[in-house]
Amino acid sequence: MTIIGSGDLAPRRRGRRRRTPYVVALLLVALAGAGGWFGWRAWHGRATTGPDTPAVVCVTPTPSPSPAPVKQVKVAVLNGTSTVGLAHTVAGTLTTRGFAIVKVGNGKAATGAPRITYAPGEVGLALTLAEQVPGATLYELSNQPPGQVELRISTGFRRLATLTEAKAAHARDLAATASSPAVCSTPRG
Repeated sequence: MTIIGSGDLAPRRRGRRRRTPYVVALLLVALAGAGGWFGWRAWHGRATTGPDTPAVVCVTPTPSPSPAPVKQVKVAVLNGTSTVGLAHTVAGTLTTRGFAIVKVGNGKAATGAPRITYAPGEVGLALTLAEQVPGATLYELSNQPPGQVELRISTGFRRLATLTEAKAAHARDLAATASSPAVCSTPRG
């Protein structure tokens, strides 16, 4: 019943509160959190969807250079020790083994292991000579004359390899040049 002038006597109804701003704010916070989590996983290299499957990494080994045929190797033999005539003795033995000797002489005094120097891209020539000189170290020099290697005999030189040792070293060098299959692995997380 309504009394004129006083409005409805029924108690006032409370209007529905609008919860829309709270719901929208809550959804935005949830979306920002989820985006941050997926972004962090992507930044650290983890998959954002699907199972955690590590990436497979395959590396194809590069074969070592092949030793050159003995007949192609031109050698300069320099004596860096105080032993007189050592360069001539070594050069004579290398000649009988098929090497072409282009120079024999004395060089600067040298200590440590014997050195074999070669021009860029001609490591095969140096490998062939290194098979004859146990313990020799190889050095690429840009000013080395192309087509020849230099053996600098130092105080670390003991002897040339025997023919059997040289053949075994040659077989090892040839085996190192054989192509190898790709090696695949998974990185550890």
